Amino acid sequence: MSLWNTITGWISGNTTTTTATVTAVVVEEEDGCCGEIFLHILQEVGVSKYVKKVSGIELFEEWYDGPCNEESIRESIADFKAAHPAVAAKMAGRL
Repeated sequence: MSLWNTITGWISGNTTTTTATVTAVVVEEEDGCCGEIFLHILQEVGVSKYVKKVSGIELFEEWYDGPCNEESIRESIADFKAAHPAVAAKMAGRL
């Protein structure tokens, strides 16, 4: 009925504006979020396709248990490489 009132208001010249309150809801992603950030970091340096060949993204998701933000993930890469030499070989010289 509100749409009808708006249309008839335009025709009659009486415009009534209704404002709505919008509430933002922050939802934290749980599954894959850290893996996606890790993948983005790998894409920036151009080694993502090599790391994917040795299932590096999945290994990282299983291994990593820290905060899911880019800074923390970047700080953990050296430890991840030490724990997974096959992945470290694919990242050689880039990270």
